[in-house]
Amino acid sequence: MNIPETITMETDVLVVGGGTAGPMAAVKAKEKNPKLRVMLLEKANVKRSGAISMGMDGLNNAVLPGHATPEQYTKEITVANDGIVNQKTVYAYAQNSARTIDELDRWGVKFEKDETGDYAVRKVHHIGTYVLPMPEGHHMKKILYRQLKRTRVEVVNRVVATRVITDKQGRASGLMGFDCRTGQFVVIRAKTVILCCGAAGRIGLPTSGYLFGTYENPTNAGDGYAMAYHSGAELANLECFQINPLIKDYNGPACAYVTGPFGGYTANSHGERFIECDYWSGQMM
Repeated sequence: MNIPETITMETDVLVVGGGTAGPMAAVKAKEKNPKLRVMLLEKANVKRSGAISMGMDGLNNAVLPGHATPEQYTKEITVANDGIVNQKTVYAYAQNSARTIDELDRWGVKFEKDETGDYAVRKVHHIGTYVLPMPEGHHMKKILYRQLKRTRVEVVNRVVATRVITDKQGRASGLMGFDCRTGQFVVIRAKTVILCCGAAGRIGLPTSGYLFGTYENPTNAGDGYAMAYHSGAELANLECFQINPLIKDYNGPACAYVTGPFGGYTANSHGERFIECDYWSGQMM
């Protein structure tokens, strides 16, 4: 058997995952220090990869001043998960939400706004108001890719990451993976490794039994969590999960985030509304 030659690369900052968080992390690192060698690693192609590969129609967790506070959001998530949640992690996200949305807005991402120019946030949850529609969200990946090119981030596509390499002190020093087209092993040495691999959307199968018929993007397989765990990183909120009522033979957002803000609801075959809130954790509250 012929064993393919191992590909070896080196960089200063290695970002794993080319969906949304990965490109943003890579761009921020390059803006912080343009002299850094920053590499973005993606198992597909960064131009059309991740959970928003074809765009998105809104954010369901936008914590914006005048509409919600980090304290409200943290309470909402805590109640929805019966108190079993790392509040520090949730609060950190909520604190940075508005700044991140403002930056995406400056980059050209189109969020819905009212006649005053304020974000037109819709209410779905019980405490705060977090749903921000994106009428032209299909441009999201193109906008992120333009930012990668602008800041000259090196992009490596079609490499599946498998393990974070650590040194004797337990610090990340690189990564191992393989090229999913050629089968070649890949070793990348790095001073810093940032994992941005998305959610774990395939822990269970949908009722249809289709392997790729998941609510979450099926390529979000939890590989980032596995690499973090094996490298000794702290994991937060993995005990929390979300269950959504879905339309028969359709696996994806429907009433909860799409029609809910406009008055839509889930009904049975008799036309009767059978849950109080189409956002399932909202029903739990």
